Amino acid sequence: MQASGPAKMIPIALLSAVLALCALVSSCAGPGRVERLDPARRWFFLSRDLSRAGSLAEAEAIMRRAREAGYNGLLFSDVKALVWWTLDDPEGYRENAAALRALASELGLELAVAVFPFQWSQSFGALDPNLAAGVPVRRAPLVRRGGELVPEETAKAANGSFETYRGDKAAGWSLQDGPGRVSFIDTTTAGSGGASLRFDCGSAMNRHGHGRIFQKIEVRPWQQYRIRVRFKAERLDADLVQVVALAGRRPLQYESLSIPGGAGAGYFSRADGLTTDWIEQTVAFNSLRHTVVTVGAGIWGGRSGSIWWDDLRVEAVPALNVIRRGTAPLSVVDGGGAELREGIDFERVSDPLLGRSRRPGTYDVRHDPPRVAVPLGSRVAEGERVFLSCYHPVIFYAGQVPCTLDDPGIFERCAEEIRRVDEILSPDCWFMSHDEIRCAGWEPSPGGSQRSPGEILARNAARCVEIIAAEGGGGPVFVWSDMFDPYHNARSSYYLANGSFAGSWKGLDPKVVAMVWGTPENAGKRFRFFDGLGNRTMIAAYYDSDVAENRRAWSAASAGSRGVEGVMYTTWRDDYSMLEEFADAWWGGAGRPDAGRRAAD
Repeated sequence: MQASGPAKMIPIALLSAVLALCALVSSCAGPGRVERLDPARRWFFLSRDLSRAGSLAEAEAIMRRAREAGYNGLLFSDVKALVWWTLDDPEGYRENAAALRALASELGLELAVAVFPFQWSQSFGALDPNLAAGVPVRRAPLVRRGGELVPEETAKAANGSFETYRGDKAAGWSLQDGPGRVSFIDTTTAGSGGASLRFDCGSAMNRHGHGRIFQKIEVRPWQQYRIRVRFKAERLDADLVQVVALAGRRPLQYESLSIPGGAGAGYFSRADGLTTDWIEQTVAFNSLRHTVVTVGAGIWGGRSGSIWWDDLRVEAVPALNVIRRGTAPLSVVDGGGAELREGIDFERVSDPLLGRSRRPGTYDVRHDPPRVAVPLGSRVAEGERVFLSCYHPVIFYAGQVPCTLDDPGIFERCAEEIRRVDEILSPDCWFMSHDEIRCAGWEPSPGGSQRSPGEILARNAARCVEIIAAEGGGGPVFVWSDMFDPYHNARSSYYLANGSFAGSWKGLDPKVVAMVWGTPENAGKRFRFFDGLGNRTMIAAYYDSDVAENRRAWSAASAGSRGVEGVMYTTWRDDYSMLEEFADAWWGGAGRPDAGRRAAD
């Protein structure tokens, strides 16, 4: 790597000796006493959009404070760094990145850069939206109507407009919380028609603050459906507002609601004094292997205020956000199973708005699905029923769309990403962002084989380390721990993964350092697990919680581990008010004789 004053890493043998000494000192502590870990790596997490005016000055102020407090490294995260050459002002971004790199060198801060965001694939999707992870649609029925193939409706919600009711009980809904006490048919306002369903939060609610309206509907397996519903709110306070699709107790729909406005999507899950006029919400789900699904909407943890629901509909949208790549095949067959020819019997199927919602790399389910046109000379007759099979992405929470883990195209993008990031930031370390990968294992792997999510991720992690070595000049590699930890997310029944992530750790090179995060009270076995693999660890501490209590919990959990080499001040609220207090709690802050020492000395 070419860098301004590149950092030189501590030799592994020396680092091991330092850590062994720290463990010995800790083991000699008095009963009930938790000693400082005195970590060799003392990082802080820093997320800044370097294309935004003023962001470099903000970063500099935090970096200088951190250096004064004894930090010796940072994990820098910016999705724009992964696509900087595609921005409107790439040279401006390059200049800011160079300034950040120079400042880190000047301050003696080891610079790690976050790459490979497979769990939130905005950067990959900006370059190629078809790299999103796919879930299968199988034999979705389409009928020729004139010059196109129109989806056949295979699911329907009953009385979604709440026009049919007795008293305050809506017909057709199997679960309605508190009719006449919490929920009320309201004929004074409606999103459409003459009635809506209102929930009033307050003392009449159960102890969970529920205000839900659910019904079971019949669906066709392996179909993509969209739920549309209108709502309005008045001074609503609730822990969660959500539109749901459930198969038994398993959620099929995870996207948060949104109130579009400004530059962002306006995602929200919690309501704090929310007031809005009627607005439509749109979410989508795949029925997977199920024939019955529970759909509806509601609030949880309701405290005060009111919310109205109206006009809930379910519609089949098989081609919405259709993915087109080799490992996500598309086919259309007739009623006898004979394959129809794309470009001859039906026009090429693609969604021009795939991954192009608000900006490149963002996805939505609100836009109209693409038409499946029928050209002249097609052998599909008017009124004939045919069947579409394809793949589509799934959106989680505030717009998260996971990326494919093993399509050859993704590794080409990974290699380009490392070269481009190295060009402008010359990181001392690389940080792989393999965390919370919520959808995997549905697509055929290259060659047509079907592997478990764990097998796929193991191959992916090994390949990513190889790419860093080949394209980024090597350097230490770090990764979030959860997807390689059987006591965390490397397990079965994880969101919409098709199978288990168990065994993912088999692809984790022993030289990769695992950044352990999560609940510290239960983390002891996680440290022991990585010790057994031979991987060293760091602790992602703080998480915007009480500094002293968090330090005590992590220190107790990691006591006896042979491999803890560092700790990171980790804030997801951009809160650096505890930066110095954290340093004092973990290593004695700037007052310690070695507080200015770098991991790179």
